[in-house]
Amino acid sequence: MTDAVRTMAREDRNVSGPAVTFSIADELKRLREEPEWISGTRNSVTVVKTANLSVVLTAVKKDATLCGHEVDGPITLQVLSGEIEFGVAGEPRTLRSGTVIALNNAVPHDIKALADSEFLLTIVRDVK
Repeated sequence: MTDAVRTMAREDRNVSGPAVTFSIADELKRLREEPEWISGTRNSVTVVKTANLSVVLTAVKKDATLCGHEVDGPITLQVLSGEIEFGVAGEPRTLRSGTVIALNNAVPHDIKALADSEFLLTIVRDVK
């Protein structure tokens, strides 16, 4: 499997404005139909993108890893399905469907999918 992944907003989606609405189920279905998912280990789409807020929907296959991540700003990650190992400061935490984890600014973390999984990542940035 390749590790191709596309996280950019798709051209046919409105990701900013005074109010953005999207269907998680529809977006996940589309993610799983794209070549990045079919031939790779994960796929993501940005569903909201403003000056200080990003919301990213991600699907990962069992055993896929996302290592050494650190974000400028606090984040939340909500596991929608499956099970992931979420490492924070060398401490692994098992997160299952329905679990949310919140991290403060610039906390290094990594992710390993223990099963095919889907999660919603919210990133808040300071507006400068």
